Amino acid sequence: MGNSSRSHLLAQLRDLAISAAIGLGVVYLVTADDAQRFTWGAAAYGVLIGVFGYVFCAGLAWILRGWLESTRVPSWLARTAVYFVGGVAGWLLASRLGLALGLVHFKIGFEELRGYFPVAGAIGALVGILFYGFGLMQTRLEKSVERLKEAEFAEKEIELARSIQQRILPPQELSGEGYRISARNLPARYVAGDFYDVFRLPDGAVGIVVADVAGKGLGASLIMATVKAALPFLAAERPVDEALREANRRLKPRLDAREFVALTYARYDPKTGAWELANAGLPDPYVLDRNGEPRAISAPGPRFPLGVRDEVAYEKIGGVLAPGERLMLLSDGLPEAPTADGDPLGYERFEALLSGARTVDTLLESVRAATGPALADDWTVLVLERTT
Repeated sequence: MGNSSRSHLLAQLRDLAISAAIGLGVVYLVTADDAQRFTWGAAAYGVLIGVFGYVFCAGLAWILRGWLESTRVPSWLARTAVYFVGGVAGWLLASRLGLALGLVHFKIGFEELRGYFPVAGAIGALVGILFYGFGLMQTRLEKSVERLKEAEFAEKEIELARSIQQRILPPQELSGEGYRISARNLPARYVAGDFYDVFRLPDGAVGIVVADVAGKGLGASLIMATVKAALPFLAAERPVDEALREANRRLKPRLDAREFVALTYARYDPKTGAWELANAGLPDPYVLDRNGEPRAISAPGPRFPLGVRDEVAYEKIGGVLAPGERLMLLSDGLPEAPTADGDPLGYERFEALLSGARTVDTLLESVRAATGPALADDWTVLVLERTT
């Protein structure tokens, strides 16, 4: 027997016991005279009234359940009528059985029937409605508890997904010979659609990526994991533009119509400071000089996000970082963050904040101060600095 069936059976036994106690109380207070009040026969008769009343009320409600659910009569009124009839029928049968067993010693004539019918029916209706209302409250409480458990479980699952996502992202601070990298990923929800990645290439170059998957939540995070896993392999033997072309070819058949990935991929040579990048739908990256002044890097050619079209001829742009200069990739959540008046921050204002920020954290603090504490979209930024 399952937990639900066992719980239902226990509830029925509880209600049956309560009905028997009510019947005993009714006999004690109403039907027995002073001479019979403390006899075992009167007590047994009261228990019979409660038991048969409960059985008849519950049985009629079960038999007429289809009518009770479909009738236009208010549910409480229809059930009151059913429980009234059940109470009268249970009292009659209990009385007949009590007389047959010698538990009571009185005759039921017309006058008794006229007096007892309304009492028996009213008690049956009252007790039945009370049990029904209590059952509804218990069912709603159980459903509420179940929803709370499901919500708690879902929250734990989301927290676990966020924890796993954070673990598969590279560390926020990385360094190697000739370069230093700082990156931050702030989700608008528990699980971000944005991500960043850093990986070494066979020729010693460093690949850096910032991407924004359409949508948010678990679905976007799964697409993110797929792209993140595949891109280092596609980039191993290809220049940046060809890597994005191949990623688009492979990703397009696997995405639905409204799914896509905006992504910027850059390749950096630590020995020479040379870099090249291709852009598939993200904001222009920036080169920051030694004084922190930004210069937008606009890649030529089409810049459709991955998965939008079958074939996209991405093009690349390149340059050389001098020692102390930085290359910054970012998602659109930062420059398009809404301000207090509802308008986006805008790229001009973002560049003004960028020129005064010496670190990634100070930049994020400045944007948050200009927009507000709540994130409307994921924020992701990655800064690569040439150190020698």
